[in-house]
Amino acid sequence: MVEEIIGATPRMHVFICVNDRCSVPGNAKSSCGPTITPEMVKEVKLWLRMKGFGGVVYCTQVKCLGFCNPDGGVMCVYPAGKFFKMLRTVLEIQKVIEGEMKGVL
Repeated sequence: MVEEIIGATPRMHVFICVNDRCSVPGNAKSSCGPTITPEMVKEVKLWLRMKGFGGVVYCTQVKCLGFCNPDGGVMCVYPAGKFFKMLRTVLEIQKVIEGEMKGVL
C-alpha cells in the first residue's frame, strides 16, 4: 500500500547529476560524473545543514537530468524548474542554490 510521507515539505529541492559514463565501453556521450561527484553532493548537503536549511532545502544526487554536456555538471532546482549547466565546483553549486533561495525563502 502506498502512503504519503507527512511533513516532507521542502521549500526548495535541488537535484544534482553525478552520472558518469566514462567507464562504459564505446561511449562517446559526455556526462556530469567526471566533474561533479557524489562526494561533492555530500559536501553541499553538509553546507546546507550547517546554514540551517537541512529540512527546508532538499538536495538529491541523481544519475541523469537529460542535459549532458562536455563543459561541466548539471543541476535542477524546484519549484522554479530551472536547469543549470557547466557546474565544476562545490562553490558554483552553492552560489546557484543561494541565488535561487532568494526567490523561495
